[in-house]
Amino acid sequence: MVQYLDNPAGRLHKLLLDLHSATPNDQQQKNKQAWMAIVELIDTGASLAREASIVGAVVALPGQIRDAVAGLDEDQERKDHLLSHLDEVEGGMSQVLSRQSLYAMFTTFATGGVVPQAAAINSLSHCSWALHSDARELTISDDDLARIIEMIKSLMTEIAEAELPSNVKRAMLNHLAALLQAAHDVRFAGTQPLDDALFALMGATGRTGAREDLDRVGLWARLQNAVQTVGDMLSTGESAAQIGQGITGVLGG
Repeated sequence: MVQYLDNPAGRLHKLLLDLHSATPNDQQQKNKQAWMAIVELIDTGASLAREASIVGAVVALPGQIRDAVAGLDEDQERKDHLLSHLDEVEGGMSQVLSRQSLYAMFTTFATGGVVPQAAAINSLSHCSWALHSDARELTISDDDLARIIEMIKSLMTEIAEAELPSNVKRAMLNHLAALLQAAHDVRFAGTQPLDDALFALMGATGRTGAREDLDRVGLWARLQNAVQTVGDMLSTGESAAQIGQGITGVLGG
């Protein structure tokens, strides 16, 4: 089955299948809180505030799907068909918010908790295809996303340990942390927040005049490489030109 991750239906479809794949046994599902299963899938070690942010964004996906389908150039009967099982998934999201088990969440829309065979999952797939055909967003593969996350973490560690002016270190770490969070959030938020965080990082680099200080401790090239790598993964069409100009103008790419 082809997965289209450039829309909220596709992202929710993959998220639910990934949750089931990570905990396929019904006894494990009964012993696992749905809230924590979602958090651990997206960002292990998240703070309490971050947990709430992640779960809040995930449970908002069905509403985003309704809004996206409402914008399709389709008759109402077709739109109703695309959303035919979404209320069942919304019931599952209610189980998440009330801190119920993963099994309780799954069985709201999947008989016996067998998510891959659920009509709601099939419906999300059809809905995702319709939204994908209407307006495509940029996507990043799981492997590339893992590369981005590890690269940002490594750079944050090096900057934290380097002898840098406090204002430069603080600005770089704050913006890299925002970039890292956006990378984790691609699973449910898409790539636009990652794009925004990348431009914010480039802007902060220019405003703080960080190049000389980072170059002195051997981290300027590392930052350039990280920004270029993320930029390349986000580059398509007009976005490619904008990112390329930003890297050249701010980082001297």
